[in-house]
Amino acid sequence: LGFGCPGVVAVLGLEAAAPDECELTRLLQDKLQYEMRLQYMKHYFPIDYMVHVQYEEVLRPANITRLRNGTVSEAALRYLWFHVSSQAVLRIREVLPEKHPSWKYTQELCQLFDALGKEYSKYRQ
Repeated sequence: LGFGCPGVVAVLGLEAAAPDECELTRLLQDKLQYEMRLQYMKHYFPIDYMVHVQYEEVLRPANITRLRNGTVSEAALRYLWFHVSSQAVLRIREVLPEKHPSWKYTQELCQLFDALGKEYSKYRQ
């Protein structure tokens, strides 16, 4: 699914993102590649380790489709993806000790999400 930026593939198929948003999204896409997520979020975690989340904190594809088919704008869907994803990374960071092999990776994700949040704050409704 495209993210609205040429050559960018992300979680949501969204259109017409701002140029700075596109660049940050490209960087996030690189960091969130399957191989990196597998290495840092699966292989480096103990077997059966879980981070508990509330039901409302999970963004499911069926929910995205339902929102897209409703009256929710593409910009609002981008912000929703950003919010849920950044909160998930923060929840993971809460349980990682600084010496954990995934600490730097999640730190970089947090920095990218922070920068994207600043972009969204410029035009957020």
